[in-house]
Amino acid sequence: MQGLKTIFWDWNGTLLDDVEECIEIINSSLRKRSLQTLTRADYLEKFEFPVINYYKSIGFDFEVESFEKVGKEYIDAYASKMFECRLQQGARPALENIRRLGISQYVLSALQHSALQSCISHYQLEDCFARVQGLGDAYAHSKVELGQMLLGEVGCDPGSALMIGDTIHDYETATAMGIRCLLVASGHNSHERLLTCGVPVYDTLEDCVASLSL
Repeated sequence: MQGLKTIFWDWNGTLLDDVEECIEIINSSLRKRSLQTLTRADYLEKFEFPVINYYKSIGFDFEVESFEKVGKEYIDAYASKMFECRLQQGARPALENIRRLGISQYVLSALQHSALQSCISHYQLEDCFARVQGLGDAYAHSKVELGQMLLGEVGCDPGSALMIGDTIHDYETATAMGIRCLLVASGHNSHERLLTCGVPVYDTLEDCVASLSL
């Protein structure tokens, strides 16, 4: 990709393969409330940001219980599983190769910031990133403002920057930041949903990185 100097990576679903764990956790919560569980196809069609809308769409009633209670239940369960996940195929060599080329890499995630830092450390990827940035709380409202803030603090030219993610919200965030976007359909949204964004969509992270022709 011509003129590329900076990559903003999404974490969950893009670099970390955690979809099955997320489906398992949400289905446990649904069963506890005698609600219909999700197939993988259901999940990929339903998952969205802000996640409160996703919860409502799959049957949670926040007049009966608070979103904060349901969110904490999910967060606690995810914390017990996040180190069981694998990196996406080819993630580590891609990150290391991009670093060696002198392209600055950042993580911009809807995961709570301290949990994100723990993940990056667990997978021993600290050296690949100039900075990792998660949300200040654990309820995944939006990372648009976070992305705009990070872009301003980094001080890079938007025209030389790229976001790589796996959800429609990653595209929305990149658009708000004024940077290019590539999407990978091996995460939390289906290929068909991602195509509606009108940017290149790749089936695997390896295909996406290969498209950069670095």
